[in-house]
Amino acid sequence: MSKLESCRKGFPNPYTAFINNKDIMDFDAVVESFKVSGSAVSNSFYQGKNRTTFHELSYAVGMKVITLSLFFSAPTRRRLTLNKSAVDALMVGKIELHMPDGFYYDAVLTSAGELQMLGVEQNQLIALCTYTFQGIQRDELKMVTGNTLLAEGTAPHMDCRLTCTATANRATMQVGSVTFSGIHTGDVVVADGIDGVLTVNGSPVVASFTKLPYLVPGEQTIVCPETLTVEYYPTYI
Repeated sequence: MSKLESCRKGFPNPYTAFINNKDIMDFDAVVESFKVSGSAVSNSFYQGKNRTTFHELSYAVGMKVITLSLFFSAPTRRRLTLNKSAVDALMVGKIELHMPDGFYYDAVLTSAGELQMLGVEQNQLIALCTYTFQGIQRDELKMVTGNTLLAEGTAPHMDCRLTCTATANRATMQVGSVTFSGIHTGDVVVADGIDGVLTVNGSPVVASFTKLPYLVPGEQTIVCPETLTVEYYPTYI
């Protein structure tokens, strides 16, 4: 059994990763190493002249830097190049990485290195390539029923999707941070902070809001007269 074949047993393991649900081992590649930085953080604050206290004005949590190095193996240089090209093609645009640490990353490629030829092993050419991404670290989508929930994750704001079915006619109805108008019994109302849309019975509507729905880590109660279904990705700083 080859090293590539033996790596296919189970996930997560230290040798494989998935790009948009495609196993890199399908392209004769394995993980050589990977590294994930902390999240970028920026702050704005005010300190008066000769004052010993200061006041935070704003803060923002950005993306992590993900460095992923892959071994490629193939019998010919052409096949090596084709395998790398196939993996590169998977990385176009916004992608989902599932890494050996068990986390998912919504990521964008910022650098795709060149193949570095390392030698020959068991009649296979071996090459190394390093990729760099910026991304958000998260778990799989979670779905919770109820207006009070304990949100997992450590990011200070986690976009969420709120769904409910109206049990009465309502001139206005608050769903989290969004106020809908003209709701009728049986209407399915969605305030979607993940995809950034507001719908009633699947059709986009105009509603009043200052911010789209999001969760904070820990226990919280979302304002709504109906029972909510809450969907979100636990996200980590």
